[in-house]
Amino acid sequence: MKVKRTIASIPKRSAAETWRTIRELITSTGSVDVDKLVAAASVMESLIADEHPGAVPIVVKGVGSRLVIYCLYGEDAMEADLEVEKLTWNPTAGNWAMTAPTDADDVKWMNDTLAKRCSRITVHDVNAAPQEEEEDSAATAKSLTVNWGAIE
Repeated sequence: MKVKRTIASIPKRSAAETWRTIRELITSTGSVDVDKLVAAASVMESLIADEHPGAVPIVVKGVGSRLVIYCLYGEDAMEADLEVEKLTWNPTAGNWAMTAPTDADDVKWMNDTLAKRCSRITVHDVNAAPQEEEEDSAATAKSLTVNWGAIE
């Protein structure tokens, strides 16, 4: 199951405040690698400032449902409430991973930096699906066999 949260960002919140709000949303007692989420701040704040999570979500997979996080920008952000509905589970209380969109030119340096600071987070070209999602789709397509002769 997929759960969506939308967070008012620039100009209502700075990129740093937006990242802090996301961290607070996805962490609580029992979270793994909270300190690494803090260490990833400069990279995540950069892609938030570039406004990519307005169209393509930041995705958190781990414990419980898949969480997709969109950010609102400009007038939409100004009209939005600062409150973010809390989660009923803790997605970072165990094995978790996050993907986020960025410009194609930034993918390499951001992933290199994140590998050192928080290897659970990867970025992908905003115009392409994350590699893992592409692999999941291919695996699903390969594993699905339909016996059309049996359907009559």
